[in-house]
Amino acid sequence: MKKIFALLLSAVLVVTAAGCAADAAKGADDKTIKIAVMDTEVVFVADDSYANGIAMAIEDLNALYGDQGYTISYEFYEDGSVFQQGMEALNAIRADPEITAVVGTSSLNILDVAADVLDSSGKLLITYYSAPDSLFENGYTMVFRNCYGENDLGSAIAAYAARRPDMKRVAVYHSDTDYERAMARAFLRGLDGTNVDVVDVATTTPLEAELDAMLDRWETLGVDTVFVSQYLAEDAFDILRLVRTRNPDIHILGDFSFDYTDYLLADSAVSDDIYIATPVPLEPSAEVDDFYRRYREKYGSEPTQWAVQLYDSIRMIVDTAVRIGSTDSAEIAQALHQEPGYSGVGGTLAFDQQGRLVGRQPRIMVSENGKFNFVEG
Repeated sequence: MKKIFALLLSAVLVVTAAGCAADAAKGADDKTIKIAVMDTEVVFVADDSYANGIAMAIEDLNALYGDQGYTISYEFYEDGSVFQQGMEALNAIRADPEITAVVGTSSLNILDVAADVLDSSGKLLITYYSAPDSLFENGYTMVFRNCYGENDLGSAIAAYAARRPDMKRVAVYHSDTDYERAMARAFLRGLDGTNVDVVDVATTTPLEAELDAMLDRWETLGVDTVFVSQYLAEDAFDILRLVRTRNPDIHILGDFSFDYTDYLLADSAVSDDIYIATPVPLEPSAEVDDFYRRYREKYGSEPTQWAVQLYDSIRMIVDTAVRIGSTDSAEIAQALHQEPGYSGVGGTLAFDQQGRLVGRQPRIMVSENGKFNFVEG
């Protein structure tokens, strides 16, 4: 993301100074585990599976470990996807010595600084939504990616397109941001040497006249598939409406900027059959089926994959702490780096020494009736 480095540096210094007094280590017998969930309410309101997955995890953990003296809780910190607000949330998190770990955030511009601040202050960070590959080149020991990076996602959706006999002439439309550019490059590399022709690559423009001209060009080029990678969900759905209004049968490939239930339902006339590579590491299993059954019984609604994602992210922290007999963040992080990894509802979560998820490949999902489901096979 574009950043003003002087602003970032000064903000980090403010956070560090504000939290210096809060660095007292937990005692050896401490059994209080408090988790900070840092994100924007927009994401959680759009799909209540996020909050419900967290609530289920906290309830299950207290039932499991309450008799052993553990007290497990979480607190939501609103970052608003705004840098200044995110820094205020980080100040509060950094100053609270009871917080063992942080789960978040979906805002990449905040995540970049959050990783640096939390790692240097000795607090565990689990990224559950997205995290750029470049973040894990900084030598962090307390940051873990429970999701896939942009190169994994771009490569996976390219491999899917190459298997489809009806996706032959592809246009790429991405926002002018680091993460989305990197995903587009991975998508293009993945199609190299296949039978799919990439006939146009364009960067998002806010000018309606230019959008119309681009759509005219795609018609002339015979584009049958568009790969859309956008920083903002609003932009992704604006593009979807324009493209499908012009050509209802065109194939749409994308990223998780399309994975918003409210937007999918609002644009139901054009939002079916969008194919994305999900950042969620979730494998089909009896454990997943049982989780979904419990969720439906508890909340009376159908969960999305994000319920399992948040559930496993929370459970991984606490189950690991109980297993090793320590609520110290550094000791939990050390345990998470070890093989064979953590066995969650969605599958095994194992990390390399940089904190990147390993041993798993993204799955493809397709939208239908306002939600995404996994494509079988």
